[in-house]
Amino acid sequence: MFITRIILILLSCFSLNLAFSQTEEMLKQRKETLKLDLEEWDLDIKEALEEVNKIKKELQYLEDSLKVYPIWSKGMFGTVGFNFSRFQNWLSKNESNTRASTIGYSFNGFFNLEEKKYFWNNTLKVAQSWQRFINKDNVEENDGFQVSADAFTYNSLLGYKVSKKLATSALIEYKTGLLQKRLNNPGTLDIGFGMTWKPLKDMVVAVHPINYNSVFAKDNNRASFGLKTIAEYSRKFFGGISWTTSFSGFASYKNDDLNNWSWTNGLGKTIKGVGIGFDVSFKQSRQEAIVRELDNNPVQWYYVFGLSYKF
Repeated sequence: MFITRIILILLSCFSLNLAFSQTEEMLKQRKETLKLDLEEWDLDIKEALEEVNKIKKELQYLEDSLKVYPIWSKGMFGTVGFNFSRFQNWLSKNESNTRASTIGYSFNGFFNLEEKKYFWNNTLKVAQSWQRFINKDNVEENDGFQVSADAFTYNSLLGYKVSKKLATSALIEYKTGLLQKRLNNPGTLDIGFGMTWKPLKDMVVAVHPINYNSVFAKDNNRASFGLKTIAEYSRKFFGGISWTTSFSGFASYKNDDLNNWSWTNGLGKTIKGVGIGFDVSFKQSRQEAIVRELDNNPVQWYYVFGLSYKF
């Protein structure tokens, strides 16, 4: 009996070992089969992607071929904001009887031309606002509306296409104020040459290492060569919210005091051309600080929140 049990145990161990060996062999075979299947799928996916890219290129070629030149695009949009407040016998403040008013607007217009070999982009930006504070207990403080923001910018970019996304380009940009005798006091004019990159339909980046910047001011006219950079981008988000942003900067090769930059952003939600908008802008210009006889060069900014329009 003892010998029989030993034999049965040995047979069981052999059977288990054989089963494990067979299972391991099956797993290895299954692994190799899956690897071969995966390689075949990879090849199929790669071929499919190549075919998709070919179709996309052909579609793009057909779209470009079917374009009827010249192609004009134009439009305008902006924000109108206003705020009114009044305090009567409000004893928790020193000036108990006051009224305050703020009125402002921003305007953005563009008209662009695209030809097969070149393009011509033009933009106009204007932003102005006024504030009024009335202290009914002190008539001498009632000076009416005061200008709180004033900016005028026009630029024209002409580019000759050297590829689908790159172009040699020339730029003219003019900036000034319009109110309170600030026309060309100060004002800046840029004329430059360089390259323009258009990686996306609604994105333009121009870098002009050859740029002449002239600053107009009543008592301080200055000019220098430098690097001019502009960038513009627009995009629509979820819910139909549109965002536009533009940057313009000049770095003088002569003196850092001649540097200037500005960055403007606009958010808006419109329905049938009317909605709610928010515009905010930042800029820094040493020349403007000199005209105002300031020792420092502060970062200037403004915002307008209110009704927006788009045509």
